[in-house]
This record gives sequence, structure tokens and C-alpha cells, in this order.
Amino acid sequence: MHALSNLKFPCHLHAVNAAPNVGLFLKYVTISGNCQFQTEGSVVYKKICGKHVPNAGNSLGYTGELQTEDTKYLDGENIQVNTTQIKKRKLIEKIKDMLNSIKDGMSSVSPYDTAWVALIKDTNGNDRPQFPSCLQWIVDNQLSDGSWGEETVFCIYDRLLNTIASVVALTTWNTTYEKRNKGVLFIKENICKLETTNVENMTCGFEIVFPALLDKAQHLDIDIPYDAPVLKNICARREMKFKRIPKEDVHTIPTTLLFSLEGFRDLDWERLLKLQMPDGSFLTSIASTAFAFMETNDQNCLIYLQRVVKKYNGGVPHSFPVDMQARLWAIDRLQRLGISYYFEEEFKDMLDHVQRYWNEEIGIFSGRNSNFCDIDDTCMAIRLLRLHGYDVNPDVLNKFKDGDNFFCLMGETDKSPTAMYNLYRCSQVSFPGEKILDDANKFTYNFLQNCLSNNQSLDKWLIAKDIPGEIRYALEVPWYASLPRVEARSYLEQYGGANDIWIGKTLHRMPNISNNVYLEAGKLDYNQCQSQHQFEWTIIQEWYTHNNFQHFGISEKDLLEAYFLAASSIFEVERTRERLAWAKSLIMGKMITSYFSEEATTFTRNSNETRQMLLNNLLQFLLQLSEETYETLGKDIHLQLHSAWGTWLMSVGEEKTARQVEPELLVRTINLCAGHMVDDDIISSIDYKNISNITNKVCFKLQSGKVSGINCNRNPNRSHESTNEVESDMKELKRLMRPKAKTSTSNYTLLGERG
Repeated sequence: MHALSNLKFPCHLHAVNAAPNVGLFLKYVTISGNCQFQTEGSVVYKKICGKHVPNAGNSLGYTGELQTEDTKYLDGENIQVNTTQIKKRKLIEKIKDMLNSIKDGMSSVSPYDTAWVALIKDTNGNDRPQFPSCLQWIVDNQLSDGSWGEETVFCIYDRLLNTIASVVALTTWNTTYEKRNKGVLFIKENICKLETTNVENMTCGFEIVFPALLDKAQHLDIDIPYDAPVLKNICARREMKFKRIPKEDVHTIPTTLLFSLEGFRDLDWERLLKLQMPDGSFLTSIASTAFAFMETNDQNCLIYLQRVVKKYNGGVPHSFPVDMQARLWAIDRLQRLGISYYFEEEFKDMLDHVQRYWNEEIGIFSGRNSNFCDIDDTCMAIRLLRLHGYDVNPDVLNKFKDGDNFFCLMGETDKSPTAMYNLYRCSQVSFPGEKILDDANKFTYNFLQNCLSNNQSLDKWLIAKDIPGEIRYALEVPWYASLPRVEARSYLEQYGGANDIWIGKTLHRMPNISNNVYLEAGKLDYNQCQSQHQFEWTIIQEWYTHNNFQHFGISEKDLLEAYFLAASSIFEVERTRERLAWAKSLIMGKMITSYFSEEATTFTRNSNETRQMLLNNLLQFLLQLSEETYETLGKDIHLQLHSAWGTWLMSVGEEKTARQVEPELLVRTINLCAGHMVDDDIISSIDYKNISNITNKVCFKLQSGKVSGINCNRNPNRSHESTNEVESDMKELKRLMRPKAKTSTSNYTLLGERG
């Protein structure tokens, strides 16, 4: 397989031959500006115009120097000034710096966890806090209404938990009575809101940790209405949970309970310390670890807390480290925004880090070296590691399977739509025979469909802009059929940037994952690519008109479909030659097969003039493509290009055969014009033939409309069977074409975003 490492077979196979809705094409390529994004702090990228009129006689049109309407002239020299391009470069460099500095990952400060650390007394016996900077952070960060917590989103569970913890810390150290009293007033005035707030909005572990703080507050004589029915109800639910939780499991099995030890009573610390993580924490929870230290004086806990306080300069997050989650979700966001091709080196380093701490027995957690794992982080790791060529076994997902059901965390009472969504996406990168991924696909598809049907997409881990939209897109468009530019266009609308908020015991933000820098760069890149595509669309239209292709039965709709499929898969600005080669190859192939088919109606089959025109157009196309590839890359593709087309022409006598092998011709043409030369030994190899045969087979089915969801109305009785066949073939194709992470990233077009 290493010999094939430079070949690029499109994974988005329906793009080769399918015919999507033309309305979508028009929305994408027309120069109305409707699809361009307004970007913060800059003008929209303007329509690119040619410095010279494109040469219609040139097979590819003029693809050299371009200028924008912002071009200025100084001292007689043409100096291109494009503020948008400059800004995009700066954003890309900023993102590179962000990715290279992730280290342990970042979360926003949690007042709740900071207050727990502030409660720790000086280890030398002095009557002062061990971490005065944490207490000072509490003093400095009270909100104007007297509460502590997430400022922009009011969640009563988050505000009350953060506020009572902060009030307890201030009272413990007899400081800033005014702030303390203001916090108590907020609690009194807002306790009643717990009665009317939707339980689905409850933060994680609230029923366990909030009553524990009430106990502390009552012990300190803080004036809170402890007899309020809503508080009594919460405390009663806590006691019910205690009865349902086997105490033996708390002390012997790593579970999410380790994340909230501060909410428990009568713990056997000698046994619990055996479940401590190597970094000294309890499941990366700062509050839980602070409580453990106060109960045990364990020095590993203290060292962990000192490290976190130093890193955050006072306030601490709800969890640390989050290095695995930060890396995986950052890669995922950048891929879906359509700009991951700028960060291949950074992704390699990030995924090397993930693989280094991958545990094939239990998976991974948000932080490295965890003795407890969850399905969300685990399935995200499986999907991204596999897509980038790492060897990873999905059988670990059996740990999260109970009968026919899958769960994110053992013992959970309700499932997270986003966790099941990520499992569904993971299930689509399966290889043949991987039953666990087949089972996951069936379960999550039905689960997510029910979520949308019942309007139950509210998530317990994430507050995001458009979770239903993300789920809907994934269900409607299988991964292997998703066009990169269409997906990016959709996700640019769905991604909330810095407004996305994560839910733990408190609300928090994760700047490595959700930020406006990613969003702004994605919009600028999309606009720039679209402007280039619009310019190329004018080139290919002139090529169409100049060569009178309408005479050969080619409509402008055919031309539009061909270019759209190329541009939505190979979208990068600098890949003009490959895009136009893709689109024009489709047009040339359609003309030739139409000429030899029984359906030819717009010209005469036996016309020598027509035949000669077809031949001249094809030879001109191949000549220009060869010349421009040589001029640009210094590679002579003439012989291999003619050989590929000659082999295909031999099959044209039978239209069905020609259509069946057309995808291989298209792939070879695109690869050659990109400079990927292939030895004859490789082309004749078993691996190459297997890959070509499967590619041709899948594309032919998609083109023929035999697959459900893609023009299946032509053959409604065969669509389900054919869909299953395509799914099976795609699994085998993914297995054959998986990239080699340690040797090359050139196969990224097969399994990644750049189809």
C-alpha cells in the first residue's frame, strides 16, 4: 500500500458522477454575493477579475496573475494590496500559534472550584488560606447582581452553585463582608427560581454537590432559607441518590463519582486514594481534589493543586488537564470550517499526542492518563485518528454498550445528543467486519432521528448555536457523500465561535475549541475560495461557448453541475488546474459517450465533421493540460495522460462500460495534472486494480440513481439493496485507501476534508 501513497482517490464519490440540485449550484456559484460571509473588522472579499481577458482558446483559460478591485498602482508598478488576504494570513498564523501552545488545554475559570481551593488552610498551621490568590480571585470577580458564574448566560443552577461556594469561602476567611452579604442576598432572592427552571438545564452533579455546600453554609451560620421546600426537595433527592449508589463501587471502580467527591459523606480515603490519577487529581476535578486534600493531607493532591493555581494565576478551571479534548475538538472544528488544510503539521503533532495516551482497553477521557473514560472523547479520537492514518481499534466501544444500547457514561440516566452524534460520525469510518461500529451506526441513527422528531436536542454537555442543524446535516448526508465546501458552508452557519458554552458542574468556555478566530478565518477563506471559483466559472463558460459544446448536446446545466462538483470537492484557491481538469473531463467524457450512444439527437452519429471536432477538442484539452502542468510543475504527463484517455476510449463502444470506468479516468486525470506521476508497475498492481474497481463500481451505482437518497426514484425497488452494497464497498475502499500517518499525508484527500 505504501506504493500507492501518492494517489488521491476522492472519498466523496458521489461527486464524481451524481447530479445534485441545480438550485444549490446557482446559490453557490452565481456572483450575487448572497453566499459570502460578512467578516468582522473587514470588507467582504470582493469579486476577483482577470488582469487579462481569459483566452477561450486555452483549454484551461487564463489562470495566472489575478487582481482584485482593491488593486493599487504605485510608481508605475502593479502592487496588489488585499487587506482581506493579509488578515487571513495573520489569522492562520494566530491559529497555528494557538494549536502549538495547547499543552494541557484551557478552560475558563470556575468560581465554584476556585472557592473550594480557597477553603484550604495553610499547611504550616497559620490561620490563613494556603492559596490566597484563589480567595482574591473570588473577591475580584463578583458579578454586578451579587452572584458569581457565567455572565452572558443566566443558568440558575450555575449561578447558585458558584455563588454559595464563593460566599462560603468569603465567610470562612471573614473577608469582604459587603460582597459576602450581596452574595447571600442573591441566593435568597433567586432560590425560588429552582422551582420553575427546567430540570434539563441542571448542571452536572448539582443534586450531589449543592446540598454539601448548604451543609457548610449552615455550619457557618450563613443566613439562607434552609427550610425552603425547594431546598429540602434537592436534599431529599441527594439522599435518594446515595441509596441507589453502591458504596463499594465508589471505592473500587473509577466512575464519574470521583469527579464530585466533595458532595459525599463517610468516605474511605485509604481505599479512594488508590483511584487517584497519576497527576495527583481525582478524575481531573479541582474541587474534588481540593476536598480530598482537606480530608487526607495527601501531598500528591497538593502538588496537583499548586500546579493548577500557578498556571491560572489564581482562579482555577473546573477540570485540568483537558489536553485530549482540546486537541480533538480543535481539529474537528477546523476541519468542518473548511480550513484544516493550513494546519496539517500541527494536526500531526496533536494527533501524535492523542495516540501517545490512547488506551486500547478503555479509550480516553478529556485529560490524559485517566483511569476513567467516556464515549464522547473516545469516539472522537477513533474517528480522527483513523482518518489521519493511525492504527486504532474501535472494539474499545464495547465498553460503552449495554445490550443494543450505547451510553456515554456508566449509570447515566439520560443520553447526550452531542455524544451520540459524535458516535454516529465515528461509526461512518468503519472497515469491513467491524460489528461494533455497525451496531453503533444503527443505534445512533435512530436515536438522533427521535431527538429531531421530538424536538429533544437540548444537550447536557454543551450549549451551542445549532445542534439540531448539525445533527440534521449528518443524518441527511452520509460522511462519504458529503461535499467539503457544502459542509463548510453549512457549519459556518452552525458554529457559534466564542459563544459556545460547555457544561460541567458549572458553565465554562473552552477557547481552544470555541473561539471567534477560527470562525473569522473560516469565513475569510470561504469567501476567498468562492471568489476564485466564480472567476473560474467565467473561464469555463467562455471555454464552453468558444468550442460550441452546445452543438454536442452539452447544456449550461451540464457545465454548471460539472464545475460545481469539482469546486465543492477540490476547493483550495491554488488548485485551479485540478478543478478545471475535473470539470472539463466530465464534459469531454459526456460529449464522447453521447456521440456513441443511441440517445444522440443533437448531432449526426456518422458525421465526419462532428467526429473530427470531437477529436480536436479532446486533443486540444489534453495538450493544454500537459503543457500547463509541465510549465507549472516541471513534469511531463503527456504519455500517461494520453494512455489513460486512450484506455477509456477503448470502452466507449459500450456506453455502460464507459460509464463504469469513467471515475478511474477522472481520478487519473486529476492526479496527473497535480503532478502525481504513477509507475506502470503500480497501475498494474492488485491493490491499484482493487481500488479502481471499487471506485468505479460505487460511482456507477451513484450515477445510475440506484442508491436511496440519491436520485433513487429512478429505481425505487432496487435502492435499498444498492445502498447496502455501496455502504459495504465504501468500507472496503476506506480500508484499502487509509492514509499512512507516519510516512505521508498525501492520501488525506481520500479520508479527510479535501475530497
